[in-house]
This record gives sequence, C-alpha cells and structure tokens, in this order.
Amino acid sequence: MRVLNLRMTSLAMAIAGTAGVFPADVLAEGWRVETGVTTRAIASDNINFSPTAPSSDTLLELNPTVRVTRRSPRLTLDAAYTPRYLYYTQDTYDSRLSQDFNGSGRFEVIDDFMFLDARAVSAQRNQSVFNAVPTDATLAANQLSRTRTYSFTPSFMGTVRLGDVATWRSNYNMLRSETSGLAANTLTSETFNGSLASYPARLGWKVDVMSNRTESDRSASVDRKSIVGSLIYRPDATADFTVRYGYEDTNFSSQRSGSTYGLGMGWNPSERTTFRADYDQRPYARTNNVNLTHRLPRTSFTASYSRNLTNRAEQLLSPTGTTDLVQTLSLIEPFASEPDPVLRQQMIEAYLRANGLSRYVVGLSPILSDRQYLQTRWQLSATRTGPRNTLSLSVFQTESDGGIGAIGPAVGDDFAASRVIRQRGWTATYSHRMGSVSSLSLSFTSSKSDGRTQTLSSDRDVLNTTWSTQFSPRTTGSIGLRMTRATVTAGDVDENAVIATLSTMFN
Repeated sequence: MRVLNLRMTSLAMAIAGTAGVFPADVLAEGWRVETGVTTRAIASDNINFSPTAPSSDTLLELNPTVRVTRRSPRLTLDAAYTPRYLYYTQDTYDSRLSQDFNGSGRFEVIDDFMFLDARAVSAQRNQSVFNAVPTDATLAANQLSRTRTYSFTPSFMGTVRLGDVATWRSNYNMLRSETSGLAANTLTSETFNGSLASYPARLGWKVDVMSNRTESDRSASVDRKSIVGSLIYRPDATADFTVRYGYEDTNFSSQRSGSTYGLGMGWNPSERTTFRADYDQRPYARTNNVNLTHRLPRTSFTASYSRNLTNRAEQLLSPTGTTDLVQTLSLIEPFASEPDPVLRQQMIEAYLRANGLSRYVVGLSPILSDRQYLQTRWQLSATRTGPRNTLSLSVFQTESDGGIGAIGPAVGDDFAASRVIRQRGWTATYSHRMGSVSSLSLSFTSSKSDGRTQTLSSDRDVLNTTWSTQFSPRTTGSIGLRMTRATVTAGDVDENAVIATLSTMFN
C-alpha cells in the first residue's frame, strides 16, 4: 500500500510536469491538456471563524491548474493538479502552499477481460462536523486537515460454460487514506468482490462473494466476509425481482455473524423514469438502498434513501450531502439528447461556467472517524433549467452510528464526542443569465449537526451571491458576497466576506 501511495503521488506530479512543458496539440491524438490560473481575493471580518476572538484579514490566492484528459477505446483519464498558494495580508495565519489533486482513470489492459481503475483525491477537510468552517475550506487553517485518498482496482470479467453461459466478474480494491493535522492518521482497506451470474433470461441466478479488511492507526482492524446467492425474475425488459440468501461473518465488537437475506426490485418503464429498491437483513443491522429518478424536458427529480456501512475514505470519494449538478443536468434538455457522455459533460461544464455555478454543492462535512459506521441517508433533489434561469433544490439528512461496526472506544474523532451523529439541511441555488456573457447566482445552504447522546451541536447558514462575467473567450471574473451565521458549543460565529476572482484558461 505504501508503494501504491508513492506511485500514485508521483504519477500526479509527473502529469502536472508534462502538461506544463508540452502544449495540447503536440500530444498524441485523443489527449487533451488544459492549463489555466485563478486568482482570488477574500476580505473577511472573521477569517478564523472564532466565536470569541474574530480576526479580520484578506486572503490572496494564486491557483494554477493543469488538467489532463484522455478518451479512447482503451483509456479514460481525467486528472487535475492545483498547487494553491495562500497569503494572509494581516498574518492571521502563515502563508502556505496547498497542493490539491483529483484524478480518476480506467485502462482496458486486455480486451473485455482485464481492467485497471485508479482514483486519487487530495483536499483540505474540516476537522470535525461540530466546527463552523463553511464549505469554502481555505480560511480557518487551525480547523482544517489535509486528506489524501488513493484507490486502485484491478478487475476481471469473462464467461464460464456451465451447461448454459454464465458471466463472472471480480475486482480487488486497495484503498489508502491519509490525514494530517491534529487528527493525523492512516486508514487502509483491501476488498475483494466476485460475482458469477447466469446469462440474462426470464429466470436467472447469481452468486456474490466479498472479503474486506480495514486497518487504521486509531481503531482496531475490521474483517468482513460474505457469500450470497440470488434468484432473479425478469417478467419483461422493464422490470426485475430478486431474492437473496447467504452468510456473513464479521469481527465486530460482538462478533456478529450469521445468515443474511434480502429482496430487490428494479423498474424502468421509460427513458424518463428509473427506480431501484433493495432490502437486506444482515447479522449486524438492516441495510437499504432506494433510488428514484424522473425527468421532464427541462426538469429532473431524484430521491434516494440508503442505510449502509461506510467509512471516512468512502465518504471522501463520494461526499455525503452533495448535489452534483452535472449528474442532475444530464437528465434534462438540452443535455439529455446528446448521446456521447463525454460531449454531454463538456456541454454541462461550459453551461455551469457561463452561469457562474459550481459543479458540486456540498451541504455537509464528512464524519471524522476511521471506524466503520452505519449511515442512514436520504436526499431529495429537483433541478429546473431554462434558456436564462437554473433553479436547484436539495434536502438531505444523515444519521451515523459509530457503535455498529466498532471495536473498542472511539479516540480522537467525532464519535468520541457522540456515538450517534445526525446531520440535516438543505441547499437552494438559483442562476440568471443577465446577458450573453454575464450572470447572477444566488445560493443558500442551511445545515445542522448534533450528537444524540450528548448536548453537542453545530448550526450553519451560508448565503452566497455572485456576479460573474466573461471578459474574453478565455478569461472570466466574478465578485460576490458571502454571509455565514453559525452556532457551535463555544458560541455564535458570524462572518461576512467579499470575494473576487479572475480565471484565465491558456488553451
């Protein structure tokens, strides 16, 4: 795992270095290199987000970015590297260099047989859900931690002759997550998944096996193994029904092992509507997954409910309480009619830039803990887009139970304060095109985190309003106001900030 860490870090640095030397047109066909720089100034009256001793300061940022993409039959790659230089004019904090990267890729080693998937993410994160740091995690350096997460997955697929034709798939995932700062620690996880399934027919079957081992500096190792058989009935092309039964073995605190069983169904009556629901009774808890999506020409609705084991690394790779506007806009026109997913995403990203919108709207901070925990989450989202206006609304809630998969007491993490943590909130965004090159956007996020076993809570309301414009085909700028009102254990936190940005793409 340490070798994997070094190799993936070196790869990100090599990509950034190569992109800085060679322009896009001298690279092989199918590759694309985008370079640019964003400068940002934030004048805040409480840059340390303190309820007792607020400090006024101006933060100046210089953020050069290199993004490398590749789309080919064998290789898909999307990697971005941003060394962010942060300078505080009043010396509230020391100036620092924050190296962010985010990359994912898939390589088809052998046609339709062997694949390699990789993911690497590095960013600053809030040290605790009970802090008042806003979604813009750059200001209060004393409340932030640097987290790097790496995932590498070789996978195989093929066919097996068992009277009829059966398909099998298997993958082995190696994951490593490192956190620096006050809660410095390392989490590693190794997971094997295998599946043997009959050829699709009216009545089919499937056998799934899983083995997982998770280790951490701050908690005992966790081992989970399971084997589950399924019978699948497909009355027609739009529906399927599944019955599952198997055995699962864990080394949780009470050595919870035994039978596991469940039901599932899927329904896709048209291209506009998809529905999937799964219920499983496991030795340690009940788990559920329900997803519903429905779209109209310019409006999309999504509803999801889940109850599953998770950990910090998984939450960082798939943030909780997040609205992905690329995902929601891809369901509605004019983007839904584009059959090529790459071109569709490029169309949406250009639309978001033109309207001064961010792709991800994060409403909640991830739980700081290395233990496996049971998280119950539901989210409702709706997006409406028109020729000049875009409106998005998302409501979400999570409840995280650190006692389900625990071995020993929680030390130095959020579950040390409360075994059960509930987070809830909502986010609304609105954007209006004021002309051919300018737009005005408004967003409001309200969230609350509290511990159910103790009197411990954090409330946060953040209002952002931003005017953005395009100065040239490659240069955009914006100016906006952010107002934050928060309440933590130590008292109330108020912050007002003026934020100005200037971004230039060189190619």
